[in-house]
Amino acid sequence: MTDMATDLEVKQSPESSTVFEFESGDISISLTFLTSTKGRMEFAVEIDEKPQGKVNVLSQHSIARLAKSAGIVDSKDFTDDFLQAGTILRDGKYTPAPMKDKIQVETETFEGEESTYGSIDENTISNFLGERHLLDKVNSILHESRETPFVGDDANLMLTFLVFLSCKTDNPLNLEMIGQSASGKTYMTLTARNGFPKSMIMVLAGASKEALKYDYDEIDEEGNFIVNVDGRCIVVLEKDESYAFIKKMKPIMSGDDDELVWKTPIKNELSGEIETKDFIIRGRPSFITLTTRNPSEAEQITRQLIMTPDTTVEKVDNVVKNALMQKARPEKFTIHPDLKLLQASMLGLTQYKVRNIFAPLMADFFPARNAQHQRDIGKVLSIIDAVTLLHQNQRPVQKTDDEQEFLLSSIEDNVIGLLLCDLVLRASLSGVPDGTWTIFQQMNAMQEARRSLTEDNILQWLSIHAFSTTKNALKEKHLPTLEDAGLVEVSRRGGGRGGGRKTYKIVKSKAGLMDDYALAPLFVEAARNKLPEIITEYDDILQQAVKAKILHPIKGSDKDNLKSIGCTKEQSSVWRSLFLPAYLRPQGKKTLIDEVIGDSKHKTNLFSGSAWFSGENIATDKLSKRREVIENIQTSSKQIAPEDDELWEAMLNAQIDDMEDED
Repeated sequence: MTDMATDLEVKQSPESSTVFEFESGDISISLTFLTSTKGRMEFAVEIDEKPQGKVNVLSQHSIARLAKSAGIVDSKDFTDDFLQAGTILRDGKYTPAPMKDKIQVETETFEGEESTYGSIDENTISNFLGERHLLDKVNSILHESRETPFVGDDANLMLTFLVFLSCKTDNPLNLEMIGQSASGKTYMTLTARNGFPKSMIMVLAGASKEALKYDYDEIDEEGNFIVNVDGRCIVVLEKDESYAFIKKMKPIMSGDDDELVWKTPIKNELSGEIETKDFIIRGRPSFITLTTRNPSEAEQITRQLIMTPDTTVEKVDNVVKNALMQKARPEKFTIHPDLKLLQASMLGLTQYKVRNIFAPLMADFFPARNAQHQRDIGKVLSIIDAVTLLHQNQRPVQKTDDEQEFLLSSIEDNVIGLLLCDLVLRASLSGVPDGTWTIFQQMNAMQEARRSLTEDNILQWLSIHAFSTTKNALKEKHLPTLEDAGLVEVSRRGGGRGGGRKTYKIVKSKAGLMDDYALAPLFVEAARNKLPEIITEYDDILQQAVKAKILHPIKGSDKDNLKSIGCTKEQSSVWRSLFLPAYLRPQGKKTLIDEVIGDSKHKTNLFSGSAWFSGENIATDKLSKRREVIENIQTSSKQIAPEDDELWEAMLNAQIDDMEDED
């Protein structure tokens, strides 16, 4: 056999994975795969678009017979090229067809769809993302994204939405949704999912260890299969049945790596030979997992936010009423007309790096007692990044001298992110899910009402004031979790002669730590005290910032507030987007953020419109006083044996009681 040319290229057809094309001189050949056995690979042949029967591409005799029947004059070069093509196909070294860009394909499906803003295009998307109360718009659409509307639990729904969205930030979030069967965890997750296009979300009912690798997006030049998960959120609806998959994903979930490789033997469908190929999962997605069990591994708790859906009597009552009304009047419940606009907007968001010049303000108050808090601060910053990314049309962009671009977080992005974190960080910091935390809050109320904290009393109180749970769940799940977190302890064991019942008590020092000092008010007060320092420290960044695409008009005290921090007329177009509130102003009452804040004593100040420009440092002063008490006790208790925790705890509780009496 003569030497064959080395520049022949065989291309896979974009129309079919079993069709291949190449050229021999001026002749165009198309091959459609038929069968393969050892030493034989048969294809149907078209030469210059004319069918010519079938041929064994590995047989010189079969190819020569084809050349003769097709009337090929220079059959020697044709046969040599054909044999080389056969070898390329056998070895799998053909050029694979380019895979269609999923995002581009999906973007085209949204164009021209109707919304309340007009037909979906760049302008309507920009107008939507420029809404002053964008979070409330998103919340409203999500609630009406199903035939039966989502009820209540707005804050948790929005936080779940932001976890999905965090896949487009530098530090994607992981969320563990914990709840008993029928608690609404799946319904909430899939409702938040409705705000995103299909290309951004991968929902798995369950997953085996190697579930992702075969759902590949492209094949690289070496024939390896690539799964791109960057900018996507992976949802596992049955985490308890997918433990091997979650374990395999841990390096990506923790941010330790952004590439996983499987070396896998696979059968070449053309040649029948077994080959070893790499399946590569590349990128950093966000993860949401659903489970009925409390987290047991500290390693897992540090990687994920922990959330429990609201199961209060009020919410359950509204859900039942809606289900009954939907049956009687289905025409009253329609999908929100802007749902596709929301999905198109999320698809069109630019994947920015986010710079937060206000983040250092947290150094004075954020917990930093153990290694777990290193991951917790990352979670907080990721939530703030997601809030900033959602409002990217309303935020300045810094353009550096080396042509990098950073989306800048505003003060309000930080406050909103911290308000949402205040809902879940108690779980993240202590390992206590929201359902168990609700029980802890009710136990606090019982203690204030001087009710004995026995298991039977707790069950009775919960059924009246919160929700019903079983005695087994209380004994085996909720109370042990609170004990492990150091929030409650057994005051009397019970049993034995006399028939006393097991009784619990609240550990006051821990309760104060978790309850009194929300992060958002502390941040607002830190910003108020240090705004001039921040402006001076990061003046170079402010100088490089380009004004936002959408600027909201200055209202009320806005002009005076900007002047108070030294803002000039030239700086106003940038500074107003970073320093002025959009949600936290008097007109912001009865909104999502209003509901998140609830009955907090800080509410009036937060909605003043000038919260981080003027006001009293209530939260900061109280935190300083508590720290001073703890420091004094530690100093005066040096003679106490380190292992004598009960005595130290008693001293601390006594001092805290004195503080509360003074207030």
